[in-house]
Amino acid sequence: MITSRERQVLIMKANGLQSKQIAAALGIHHRTVEAHIASAKVKLGAKTTVHTVVMAIKKGLIGIGEIGMVMILCWACFGGTVDVRRGPNPPARISRTQRREV
Repeated sequence: MITSRERQVLIMKANGLQSKQIAAALGIHHRTVEAHIASAKVKLGAKTTVHTVVMAIKKGLIGIGEIGMVMILCWACFGGTVDVRRGPNPPARISRTQRREV
């Protein structure tokens, strides 16, 4: 389905690395990294890079043991327990007088 290099790049992406960091680690150009991601995206029928990583996990191409804590913490977003369209609640507005009292 996906090549070993595409899988390797997706694992590194799942662990929070940027394309330039992945390129430096693998000794390739960052555009080559982006080409691997784009190729995997087409093969898995995904729309975004994150969707590509999720699809690879769901299809068993990437194991849970291969991804870092960042992806595990974000997994709730894909499980339907968090609405990813909304950001976190903004902090409550505090007036100047209230700030002085605190």
